[in-house]
Amino acid sequence: LVAQHSGFVGAWRLMGVCRASRAGVKEWLGTLPGWVVTGGFNLSNQSPGAVSEVWRLNLATLQWGPMPALVTARYGHACCTVRGALVVLGGLIGGVDDEEYRKTSSVEILLGGVGDGVFTSLPPLSCGSTDGAVAIAVEESTS
Repeated sequence: LVAQHSGFVGAWRLMGVCRASRAGVKEWLGTLPGWVVTGGFNLSNQSPGAVSEVWRLNLATLQWGPMPALVTARYGHACCTVRGALVVLGGLIGGVDDEEYRKTSSVEILLGGVGDGVFTSLPPLSCGSTDGAVAIAVEESTS
């Protein structure tokens, strides 16, 4: 209960207090959805270019774990959750082999729980290609 009212950083500070608080904090942190990183750009010499990797940070353990990969490797895209599904929109695709990066209007969705299923393609954005955008989930009851 104390961890819940202390917020994320305060909860992690409580981990050092005693065994009982550590157990309570880990239990509460385990209920949080975690942080997700999708796609990106790899600068390494071995395989430079856009990536399709998706990673989730478990807030109870502070350990990164892999999730299903994107259908299309991309960076500079927008990402949000809608009704429990992870949605990835637009961005830049292509790269080293193509020698040219281009904007995309593609949309992908991951349904289900964390790590379950695969990303599937949805119809493209009606507004056309985009990159550098921001997506914010809006609660439908207040919109």
